[in-house]
Amino acid sequence: MDWSALQAWADVAGAVGVIVSILYLSAQIRQGNRVARAVAQESLANSFRSFTQPLAQDADLYRIFNLGVEDFDALEGDDRGRFFHLAFQFGKVFESAHYHFSRGLLDESSWAGWRSGLAHYYHAPGWQKYWKLRSDLYSPEFREFVRTLPMPERRASAGVVPALDAAPPRGDDEASGAAS
Repeated sequence: MDWSALQAWADVAGAVGVIVSILYLSAQIRQGNRVARAVAQESLANSFRSFTQPLAQDADLYRIFNLGVEDFDALEGDDRGRFFHLAFQFGKVFESAHYHFSRGLLDESSWAGWRSGLAHYYHAPGWQKYWKLRSDLYSPEFREFVRTLPMPERRASAGVVPALDAAPPRGDDEASGAAS
């Protein structure tokens, strides 16, 4: 075998090594993306728990938040100030969810729940007043998205819960005739 043939085989081996390296790197990137999506989902769940836990433990905070969401003008003094802090935190959790979704870190089915939850609160009368006063604290991208949220068919928040005997909205399972 002459040196040219040996060089050709070395070039082929080098090319195969590059291809194998690219395939390995591609697999690692896919795995990293899956991990990033899982971390993003867990981070959002933790953020929401961190927001809701004090409300569940402190009746006064719960009252302030729910009253502010539904009837902003009923809040006065320190209660209004506390509502602004609570509303800011609440809005930032949803802004994070929107950011994660828009960057591909949150899948469509998970995002659907976040989007729906935000729509229920965004269309509340008190939240609308807060949003007019404080929407500038959120990113332009998020503000634009929020403007497109449709009014839910039966709007609800923690302070306004539809009657239990009201017919539930039809889900995909019911619409397709699947058994519950």
